Amino acid sequence: MKMRFTLRPNIINHRDINVLAFYSGQHINYIINVYSNDNQNALQVLNCNIIDLNDTVVITGNFNIRNNNWDPNYPHHSIYTEDLFTVAESLGLDLSPPLNPSPTRFADNLHDTNSVIDLVFINPNNPGFSQHSLHSELHRPSDHVPFIIEVGINKTNIDNSFWSICKDSEEEKNFIKAITDNILALDTTNITSKENLETIVQ
Repeated sequence: MKMRFTLRPNIINHRDINVLAFYSGQHINYIINVYSNDNQNALQVLNCNIIDLNDTVVITGNFNIRNNNWDPNYPHHSIYTEDLFTVAESLGLDLSPPLNPSPTRFADNLHDTNSVIDLVFINPNNPGFSQHSLHSELHRPSDHVPFIIEVGINKTNIDNSFWSICKDSEEEKNFIKAITDNILALDTTNITSKENLETIVQ
């Protein structure tokens, strides 16, 4: 079965948010990768687009949020934590603790400390996505640690059937002619606004 992974900028068109769609055999699921800067621009965009993100199974990325809940070396709680959990909970996702906790970003100077700012949220009711692991030995030359999330693939074949018209058949010719005739029959003499055009198209 082809899962057909596809980038979907039509859902969220933002340079720091990648929405990846794939077909699970029954419906479309989404994986979302995020980079949210110090001003939390991407997080605010996610907050405004929750309604369009149903069937999201994973949100992950660099959220630039330090919080004692997931970073034991940091004594404070970020003011953005509530917004982040609002997005996750609205989609039915839980924060996923790594199997081998460690910093996810290594400081590149002597003044900063290593931190945990890269997070994974998964759907706890989806058995196909389990906990993730961190691989700090693979982080160079990046200062961020790669994640690995195990994805279970069902071995059962799912049969799909659909109606189609054979290429170059009489049915195809008649279908194309019917579409062409209907388009040519449209009254386009009164397109004076976007609303008029939309009505004609519908």
